[in-house]
Amino acid sequence: MKKKQLFFKLICLFFVLSSLNGYSQDKSITGVVTADDGVPLPGASIMVKGTTIGTMSDFDGNYTIEASSGTILEFSYMGMETKEVKVGTNTTINVALQSSQIGLEEVVVVGYGVQKKSDVTGSVVSVGKEILESRPRTSVEQMLQGTMAGINISVNASNAEGSSNSLLIRGQNSISASNSPLIIFDGIPYAGNLSEINPKDIGSIEVLKDASASAIYGARGANGVILITSKKGKEGTMSVNYSIATTFNKPINIPRLMDGKTFYETKIDRGLTTSAVEDEGYESGRDTDWVDLATRTGVTLQHDLSFLGGTDKTNYYVSMSYLDSEGVSIGDDFNRYTLRVNLGHKLLPWLTFNTSTQYGYYDRSGSDANFSNAFTMNPLGVPFNEDGSRTLETWDDGVYVTNPLEPLTYDNSDKTRRFTSNNNIEVEVPFIKGLSYKLNTGYDYRSRLVQTYRGRDTRTGVSVGGSLDMANEYDEDWIVENIISYKNTFGKHSIFLTGLYSAQSEWSENHDVSAEGFPNDVMSYYQASKASLIEPTSSYLKKTHLSQMLRANYGFDSRYLLTLTARRDGYSAFGSDSKFGIFPSAAFGWNISNERFLENSRNINNLKLRLSYGESGNEAVSAYSTLPTLSSTNYVDANDATLFGFYPSRLGDPSLGWETTASFNAGLDFGFFKNRIKGLIDVYSSKTTDLLLSKSISNVNGTGSITQNIGETSNTGIEFQITTANIRNENFKWTTDFNIAHYDTKIENVGLTDEEGKYIDDIDSKWFIGEPISVNYDYVFDGIYQEDMTDTPQGDVEAGDMRYLDADGDGEITTADKQIIGRKIPDFVAGLTNTFQYKNWTFSFFLNMVSGITQSNQLLYTNDIDLRQNRYDVNFWTPENQSNSYPRNDRSASVNPLSAKFYRSTDYIRLQDISINYKLPAKTLQKLNLTNLEIFANIKNLYTHTDWIGLDPEFSNSSSQQTAVPQTSSLLLGLKIGL
Repeated sequence: MKKKQLFFKLICLFFVLSSLNGYSQDKSITGVVTADDGVPLPGASIMVKGTTIGTMSDFDGNYTIEASSGTILEFSYMGMETKEVKVGTNTTINVALQSSQIGLEEVVVVGYGVQKKSDVTGSVVSVGKEILESRPRTSVEQMLQGTMAGINISVNASNAEGSSNSLLIRGQNSISASNSPLIIFDGIPYAGNLSEINPKDIGSIEVLKDASASAIYGARGANGVILITSKKGKEGTMSVNYSIATTFNKPINIPRLMDGKTFYETKIDRGLTTSAVEDEGYESGRDTDWVDLATRTGVTLQHDLSFLGGTDKTNYYVSMSYLDSEGVSIGDDFNRYTLRVNLGHKLLPWLTFNTSTQYGYYDRSGSDANFSNAFTMNPLGVPFNEDGSRTLETWDDGVYVTNPLEPLTYDNSDKTRRFTSNNNIEVEVPFIKGLSYKLNTGYDYRSRLVQTYRGRDTRTGVSVGGSLDMANEYDEDWIVENIISYKNTFGKHSIFLTGLYSAQSEWSENHDVSAEGFPNDVMSYYQASKASLIEPTSSYLKKTHLSQMLRANYGFDSRYLLTLTARRDGYSAFGSDSKFGIFPSAAFGWNISNERFLENSRNINNLKLRLSYGESGNEAVSAYSTLPTLSSTNYVDANDATLFGFYPSRLGDPSLGWETTASFNAGLDFGFFKNRIKGLIDVYSSKTTDLLLSKSISNVNGTGSITQNIGETSNTGIEFQITTANIRNENFKWTTDFNIAHYDTKIENVGLTDEEGKYIDDIDSKWFIGEPISVNYDYVFDGIYQEDMTDTPQGDVEAGDMRYLDADGDGEITTADKQIIGRKIPDFVAGLTNTFQYKNWTFSFFLNMVSGITQSNQLLYTNDIDLRQNRYDVNFWTPENQSNSYPRNDRSASVNPLSAKFYRSTDYIRLQDISINYKLPAKTLQKLNLTNLEIFANIKNLYTHTDWIGLDPEFSNSSSQQTAVPQTSSLLLGLKIGL
């Protein structure tokens, strides 16, 4: 009902605004829009400047628009330079648009300022408005996936919020610290889930990949930087845009588990005793599909309404968004309400105020099914009582019997409120041309209250008389930045100087309560004071940053470019001896295509060489990590009184400081044949030193380890990105976007040496010199023994036992036979998008490819001696089926005495997105007094080619293959309306 009421109100508002948007013109202007080679341009945009009056050309390039004499018409088309024409006495205006130099005059965000793309010397990749608008997704990560080389976004599980993702730029540099990039939203560091940002509010995204580009963020830029800029208003009559989209998500790639009959007979074959419930279930033919009971077709509904416009002094962008998302896991729900107000006002000719403010309310209430239990629960178990209520215990074993659907009975409330405001004042110094000052401030406040009650209708609650958990979390961040800039051009020389002084503080506070033993369940989680046992906990954390930065950009004749940067960062979490660090960088750019020997070239439109070197840091440690700490323990004195005791649990280290990454990058940007072929190539090499690793020490110190700056890794890679306009004529356009990246991270040392001082492996931590950071290390499965044998490297074995590889050939299986079995991060990531435009129709499909990951498949485990839990339906070895894929069905531990795991490649190629949309013709839009009316559809994860047999090859760790909510295939339908 609430959804219907909201939808009705938005539609009413739409028609009211539509009726107010009329505009009277004097005469009808007609003409043809073509490319510089005379080919008509279908779908070109023609706008009356300063208003929202506009139209689009038809498939022959023809257009008609109402405009009065003296007004200016703006003609624009993707890949072409925008052209302005003043309306005079003629009623026919034909326009030929020139091919743009890959947007070289386009302004991109580079951190603490903007630059023309042609002047950028670092590895900076932009995701423009066109790409963002063409990907109708509910999360930022989904929109970014596959759009650029060097970024790997993988899904860990499927949830309603769309937040279970991991994001890496150019692979891993750190062993134990975070490898996540720094997120900057509207100029301010962003701490939070990207799922809390409405993708419809995003105007552009820039990714800083090399050290020269990211070094301006010093101690936090080692893993790359993602700059997100929200939409801003512009001069002109207010435009109103409304969109609605609904998505249907269906769980896919669910592994083939044993059904009730197979499970029972497998247990009998193993010689195990069955229970009464299992016997009754087998005889009655019961087959409980727990995963099916825990999943559903999830439905997501999103409404977006925005207002954009402005005058010569004031511009504004206001948006309201509502998202109601149901996950495919029953009980998994997410609601997002956001209100954004972006305002810019020129107070004086030299003084401007800007604000970017968002209020968000996020409701994650509800507990979903336990998928770890759903995948392993006995298929002969009973999910419901005769009255339809959920059973507390699914069968008569006493262990592993908690109903996977039990969390659906919990009373759970999980609500977050967030207020974010970024404000700045820009001053253009009147008496010094090009000199400006900006005071940039940001404030972010978040509160989250999570309350859960487990009553007597749950197995968890009935044993303790009800249990309650409450968590109150408060987070507050603020930042103040003083930025001075000087920009000037004299003759063939241009300079752009930037200076920064900033301070930032972050704090968080938690107050939690756990309680149990209540008189009844009536008051749910509002009765903590009535509990027989209450355990309160609390925590407080604060950290601060202090930074200074200088950057100098110099250009000569738009051919030779130089960027020098130095940043000094201070971080409160580091030791007193290393609070501050300095991170320098330098970059050189050569616009080869601007040289005289290429200025008349018809085939080379852009050619730029980029070289850079720099250092950036990774904070990697939490607050108070360098301080010695005490932990408490309870003991009983002679009078049987409970007392608190304390013992040293961590040693302090005043020298603890940043991990530092020094990297070199060489890149080439290119555009050929009037930019019908354009792209980039980047190669890079980096070395990360002073890794923050845990070092073992004698327990005489009270603790067995200490965190120190030891160890080193290296990272090399290559990235390639290309866009081609394959066909472009008056009726049809076909473009292809392809990107591929390879990266290879190796461990150089982890601080351990032998007696001769040579670096050695840390086998216990699975860190090996010369190998990737994350690897599998285990005994190698080498087939199945087909007959009873004696005197094998494993001793006496029976037919059907697993055989391990005797890697060192010494005639016995020892720990020395363990091998590295593949890496856990990809070595190749690629994306291919083809877009076809025919008249007013657009069709595209996106292929995503990931290669090089090897995972252990927990569905193939063998340590289920008693077969109390369900498992993947494997092809067991038998005397009649003497295979080499899986051992015999036997309760004996001798089948796999060393518990070796089964490893499989997760390589996949996925048809990840198919999109189709239709825009109403320009003449029809004019009759309806609309600027846009678009219908679109999108299909996600339609097909995946892989040899993996788990939940989904994209899930980034092996444990999620048995516990995660399944991957989904989705159908999205939507409508966009513009006034």
